[in-house]
Amino acid sequence: MQTKSYNSPTYWQTLTKTEETSQWVNGLGQQLKQASRWAAVPLPFESGTLKIGLTANSLWLIREWRNAGKLAIRTCFDPQGIQSYKQLRATDTLVEYRVQGAIGIFRVVIERPLPHEPLLRYTTSLKPKQPFTVQAFPRDLYLLDTDYDPLTTGGMVYVTQHGPTSGLTYLSTTQPAGGSLLYFQNFTALNDYYQVTQTEPSNSVKVQWPEAGFALPSSEKPLEAGKEIVLSDAFMYCSESVPQSEFEAADQFLMAMACLYKHLPKPETDYFDWPKIAERTIQALTKSPHCGRRIQKQYYLNAYVDATRKPPESMVQLAILVPLWEYQEWLGKPIPLAGQLQKNLPSFYDDQHEVIMRWLPGEAFKDENRNEEQDSNKIDSWYLLHTLMNLGRLAEKGDTEAKDLLFRSLEFAIKAAHAFKYDWPVFYDIRTLEIVKAETNEGKGGELDVAGLYTHVMLQAYELTKDPRFLDEAIASADRLQGKGFELLYQTNITIMSSLTLAKLWKITGNRLYFDLSRLSIANVIARMWIWEGNFGFGKTRSTFMGVAPLKDAPYLAAYEEAEIFATMLNYLKEVGRDVPDSIRLLFSEYMKYLLHRGRYYYPSELPAEMVCEQPREGRIMRDLPMPLEDISTGWTQAGEVGQEVYGGAMAYILTTYAYKEFAGVPVVIFSDYPIYQADYQLTDKNRGYVVVRLAGTPDCQCRVRLLPKNRKLPTVQLFDEDDPGGSALKPVEKTAQYFDYLVQGNQRLRVEWSPGKKA
Repeated sequence: MQTKSYNSPTYWQTLTKTEETSQWVNGLGQQLKQASRWAAVPLPFESGTLKIGLTANSLWLIREWRNAGKLAIRTCFDPQGIQSYKQLRATDTLVEYRVQGAIGIFRVVIERPLPHEPLLRYTTSLKPKQPFTVQAFPRDLYLLDTDYDPLTTGGMVYVTQHGPTSGLTYLSTTQPAGGSLLYFQNFTALNDYYQVTQTEPSNSVKVQWPEAGFALPSSEKPLEAGKEIVLSDAFMYCSESVPQSEFEAADQFLMAMACLYKHLPKPETDYFDWPKIAERTIQALTKSPHCGRRIQKQYYLNAYVDATRKPPESMVQLAILVPLWEYQEWLGKPIPLAGQLQKNLPSFYDDQHEVIMRWLPGEAFKDENRNEEQDSNKIDSWYLLHTLMNLGRLAEKGDTEAKDLLFRSLEFAIKAAHAFKYDWPVFYDIRTLEIVKAETNEGKGGELDVAGLYTHVMLQAYELTKDPRFLDEAIASADRLQGKGFELLYQTNITIMSSLTLAKLWKITGNRLYFDLSRLSIANVIARMWIWEGNFGFGKTRSTFMGVAPLKDAPYLAAYEEAEIFATMLNYLKEVGRDVPDSIRLLFSEYMKYLLHRGRYYYPSELPAEMVCEQPREGRIMRDLPMPLEDISTGWTQAGEVGQEVYGGAMAYILTTYAYKEFAGVPVVIFSDYPIYQADYQLTDKNRGYVVVRLAGTPDCQCRVRLLPKNRKLPTVQLFDEDDPGGSALKPVEKTAQYFDYLVQGNQRLRVEWSPGKKA
């Protein structure tokens, strides 16, 4: 049996130096030395300088580190040569240049958004003289020494774009000693380019030291003559310090991301009636023959609509059941489906192996050509632990049968953890613990974040029993997460759950290492977000802004994982409280706001028919069935190529439970698209009272608060700033007989008052 640790390459942090380069690097230093018309850029910086100059084919912006190296920024490129440039205007925060090239006229705007932030923005647009196709354009960022030479430099690359994630790269220069840089290309500004050229931004921001940044995707579709189009909109957050640990790198990254996020253009949000779709979803889960099937008098949910060629899966039942239990608590009455699913759980337990199984024992696979996961003797590491985690959540709510199943399976999980030394492979054999598939890709390790999920399960067992053995297991597993840096993430919902359990472990042990690992886990997730709006192709009628893919290398967003991330983020804010850094508080809150806005586009009924795949890999698509599609990709790809996800049906009632605040005896329901993490209420008499809530987020961004009637009629309601005693009621931005809408700042305490009589 293989027991050596194959998961432990120490990613923190190797030096990156020049090896192979593109054709754009050799001779660059000499070109820059011979550049003409150097001029200072009249924008203030606390350290270093900024100047602009011209080479034969590029207009360069040079950012000099204090007494160290330089950053060369290619603001525009014309392969046939640039003739001249001219400063058009200058203000306290920006400078605009007109650049005359052979292919057209460029406009370059250099901006320093706020004087106290080390943030630089440069935007380039082009008005072509005649139609032309873009072929093999260079990247826009080069790392230089003090003598303009890129070949002698070295540094560390922490993370860069992968697939359609945000167009970022985060790095430090150490040879010569310089500082750190977060580069971010705002793909939203390039939507016209992607539409005209029929391209998209996946993998367009990279690092091939000493070259980094963005390169325009090539295309055979020409740009139009005479029509100005944005070619780049880049942000750079520059720091004089180089992180000395993976935790410093994570904190610096989160701070920089929050800083530049405030300056990004963002789509408007719309309200979507999640309680209504939750009711329809539960009805379909309960009654639709396309969602479930009966086997030996038990009711089982399918993973996908009409996907019955595989046995039922334990994870699917629990993915629906656990949030359904929370929803029925929110609703205040039992839901029969929850009882049906509870009854089927014992049938997944295998007495021979003494563990709960993924696939229902005794049921066969019906396809001759099976993929690598369709084997009852093969365990996907995250899958078993996710199932145990959900059994633990039921046990915490008093479900004794779920608790029994959990503890009857724990010894198997502990045995496996010891066999793998807490370094979990992708697949292993349930009979022998032999590793079937060790790594996701060669040299990348297995499911690196699953050690965090195992920690989660062990902490649940500890909290249910207070047996120190389980706490020792949790600590041993958590320690294995060190040294992975920004390579920690395998599956985003697992990584974000790891961040929550690590924060709990910090509170239990007092060891700050685990809080550091918690923030590192969050940085891994934020680095893989899609912080851009793809308004091209099919993307014109759907939104993906602030989405998170389910896997590190997945080219699509997924409904269930996003809903689970949503719930975990709110639980994290509640658990960590005042110790949550502002950067995390802001980015979590914005993620939740935008999922409440764009989650509707997972439902095929919300999309034009041509945007939905007709032949998915799993089951079939039924447009009128209120089950979400598993996958939404970038603008040129149809949604639903994987299938219509039955277990993703949990999204509707997860979002309802976590975004709508109800209280017994209170006639008002409070919806907020920022998380409410503190709330209490007082009934002053039969028809009057108040609720006080605290919102997450920071004052830099706004969110929607909607007051809704619990029953048919909304009483007289007013909303006040609780921290402004004697202040007037806030004015709604929209009001009807059925709701009042407000726009408020994050991190506010709000007071909702209601009474009978005339409405405000």
